[in-house]
Parts: sequence; structure tokens; C-alpha cells
Amino acid sequence: MKDRKAEVVRNERVAADVMKMTLKFGDLPPIIGGQFAHVRLPDGAHVLRRPFCICDFDAEKKTVDLCYAVVGGGTRVLADVKEGEKLDVLLPLGNGYVPVGKKIMLIGGGMGSAVLPAVITAFPDREYSVFLGFSDASKVVLADELRAKGAKVTLATDNGSAGVKGYVADIAEAAVAAFGPDEIFCCGPEIVYKILAKKFADSDVPVKISLEQRMGCGIGACLVCNCRVKRGDGEEYLRVCKDGPVFGLKEVVL
Repeated sequence: MKDRKAEVVRNERVAADVMKMTLKFGDLPPIIGGQFAHVRLPDGAHVLRRPFCICDFDAEKKTVDLCYAVVGGGTRVLADVKEGEKLDVLLPLGNGYVPVGKKIMLIGGGMGSAVLPAVITAFPDREYSVFLGFSDASKVVLADELRAKGAKVTLATDNGSAGVKGYVADIAEAAVAAFGPDEIFCCGPEIVYKILAKKFADSDVPVKISLEQRMGCGIGACLVCNCRVKRGDGEEYLRVCKDGPVFGLKEVVL
């Protein structure tokens, strides 16, 4: 983990209210999917950094991609950053997805899909079956990038405007028997995790999820991003930024 100066080489709209930014660094440490970057906004008005998942990276070119939704003042500031500008970026932070098996099912719900490309980049020697879910066609991102990495991608939208009609958790569950994954990695809204928790309550296939919480420091010091996890017969609080953001589905209190 190190605070680095990055040059913006790309920052463009890729879907409705969704931007993709490419940052170039002088040096780049090892990265795995599920880790995140803490970005200082350049306007001087926003004191706290903003956490963004590392969407993808290129170790040779020393670049990192961030894919983010424009939903508030901070991300609107970031969306206005121009090519050639410099940003202070603390990365990589957090614990990511480390596959143990060979066949991995990846599930992305909405902007949670932005976590998935880096998983394949970090561990390209696995077989991946990817399921992406969005509300409608205007929100679809990263499907082509994931296919270009050799993954089989199934796209679902709530209204059927792109891919198959339905909810991504239902469609992924229906494909488990045919694919036979050793592990399932998911990133999305909490409702997707709650559905998966019910569907895989009796399954022996490990399911790992990435939690999203408001963060302050991003390094585990401020205790803002606590989450509850099960420990023995009780519960305890862990820090999403430091102990996560990736946790086992069955250990998290949803």
C-alpha cells in the first residue's frame, strides 16, 4: 500500500451515468480482484478520499481502470477530470478474491460488475463463467471486456432489454449444476447477497462476496466501515476496508 501520483489517460462515459477512468502510474504493485483504490478528489473541497474498486489493471503498462457510477458531488467532480490531469491514489487496499479451485463462477449485480475483470486478469489460468445483471440495457458495462478475456458471459436485465430477462441471482443459480463451480465470487447490492444466501444455504460451494460501506480512512484506523460477522455462537464487528471487502457469504450478517 502506497500513496501514488497517477496520470489520467482516459475518463469517459461508458453507460448511462457510468464512467471508466484509466490511470497510469510510475510503478504498480501486485493487485488482485476485489481490492480498491482510495482517490483524493482534485477540487480541494472534498476532504475525504473516495474508494473505488479496481476494475482492471495492466502490470506491464502500469495502468489501473476504475469504473464508477456518477451518483453524488464527489463522483461528479471525478467525472469532470480531464486527460493529463494528476490524481493522488492510495492503492491497493483491502483483501480481494483469491481462487482456490479451477472453475469459478463470477456474479455481478449492477456496478458490482466492475470488480470482476481484475479477478480474471490476476488469475487467468482458471475457467470462468460470468453472470452480469442490470436493470436495463442503458446500464450494461464490461460484458465485452469480460468476453475478451475468454470468459463465458451471460447477460441479464430486469426488463429483458438486453440479454435474457430476469434477475441475475436466479439465472446464475440455474446454471450452477451445468457449470459445476468450485467457488462463486459475487459483487453487487445487498439484496443479491440475501437472495444468494437463501439459494445456497445448503450448498457446499463456497460463496464469497464484496461488501460496500461508507469509508473514512480506508486503512482500518477510523472504524467507520464496520460490518457484523458471525463468530462461533456470537457476532463481532470487522472493518470492511481492512478485513474485507471480500468475506465469505455465510459469515456475514446481512
